[in-house]
Formats: sequence, C-alpha cells, structure tokens
Amino acid sequence: VLDRSGSMSDDVGNSMTRLDKAKQIIENYLKNEVPDGTLVGLVAFDDEPSLISPFQPVNDAYKATLRDDLDKITADGGTCFHPAIEMAITNKDLINNVTEAGTILFVTDGENNNNDRCKITDEIIVSAVTLQTRLVKTEIGVDVQDESIKELFSQTGGETVSIDSNLDVKKFQGVLDRVFQLCKCDEEGLQYFASGRLGGNCQTVYNGGLWCYVEDLVSRGCSDLRDSMYAGRMWSYQACTEREKDATVPPLVLDSDYEIYDLN
Repeated sequence: VLDRSGSMSDDVGNSMTRLDKAKQIIENYLKNEVPDGTLVGLVAFDDEPSLISPFQPVNDAYKATLRDDLDKITADGGTCFHPAIEMAITNKDLINNVTEAGTILFVTDGENNNNDRCKITDEIIVSAVTLQTRLVKTEIGVDVQDESIKELFSQTGGETVSIDSNLDVKKFQGVLDRVFQLCKCDEEGLQYFASGRLGGNCQTVYNGGLWCYVEDLVSRGCSDLRDSMYAGRMWSYQACTEREKDATVPPLVLDSDYEIYDLN
C-alpha cells in the first residue's frame, strides 16, 4: 500500500524524491523477500485509494509489470489512511477470495488527514485481526503519530521501520524477514573453530546434515532451531536447505572478513 500524496514529491537528495525512495523500497521487497508463487497486490493512495494490481502469483513477468506500474505513479493530493487500508484488507477485486493470513507493506511519509473518514475504524482492525493480517509500516523521513494506525499495528503485531534519505537495505530486509518468519543463515557467514576444525556456514556436516548460525531476526521461520554453545546464538539445518533451494543466493565462501568464534 503506497502513499502517493503530494508531499511524496519532496526531495531527499541524490536527485531522488520520497516517492522514488518508496518505489525503491517496494522493488527491494519484491526482489529480495518474495518467493515465486507468492500472491502480491498493489494499492496506491492519496485522498482516495486506487487498485493498481489485484493479487497475482509472483514470477519474473509479474515483477516486471509491477515495476512498470510503479513507474507510472505520481505524487499529488492529501493523505488518507483508512480507505487505503480498507481496500487492502476487504476489497474483493484485490484479494480475489484469498482468505489466508497475509502482510501489508504500508509505505508512507506523512500524517493522516485529521478527519473521521481517514481514521482507521475498529471494524477494519477486527477484520485485520480475524484474517491474521500483519502490517509493516515503512516511514520515510517522518514519525507517523496517527493513533488509529498505532492501534491497528498494536492489535496485529505489526512492525515499523523508519527510512531516512539513505535507504538502509539490510535494516529494511531484516524487519521483513522477521515479519515473514523466513529461515535464513546469518548473513555474515559465521563459523566456529573447535577441536582443530571449522564448523557452520553450511560448510561442514554435523549429525548427518549441513548447518549454519541463524540471526535472531529470522529465527522464527526455522522449525529445527537449536541453541548454540556460543551464548546468544542459534543454529539450524533447515536454513542450509532453504539456501540451497534459493538459486538467487550465492554460496558463501569463508574468507578473512568472516567472524569466527574460537571455542577451544
């Protein structure tokens, strides 16, 4: 759900506007967080929402179509949260009878218009809770204080990430990983050294399987989590299996930049 209100035309440096930054956020989301086959739809809003694309299974062709649709969106008008959230949760042309739990990536730069029509209602909050919908509120250069959307996030276990003029892709992806409960190896390729050998990072076998350390941000997605002998860390076999299935992730090779825990 993308804010296209007039303030999104404000400059954030490097010849980019807030709307450009928002589009970059969504493109990073599609590129790095959405497996093929996932149902994705797009709503843009100012004073009124527009259905840009109903839910469709993601593939390379659909991602290209969404990028083209994003390019055509321009900034104008006010900022009205409720109709946009309502469309994302209840509009039958968008959801196409989808009843499974989902996540709304809500990208905005501003405050909600101060009128009853724009405040998110209790009915919408109940609908979101019933459908187990989670929201990721992405704030571009502002701290959104609207109480109605705070309540929506509170009731649905939502997440908030603030983005300044320098898009912190790792921070942003970390929040999405936590929300989607993915199972991923630690991005730093952590290994340990004990008994004269290195272990971890899907490089060595333990009890019949390759394993790796898992970051706390993404640990909820792994069904086989185990506590590490290194305090505060967890590890998983499943994360290595998921990495192997993901052809877009190159295999990690140990080099001098990786941190190694010496447990001897």
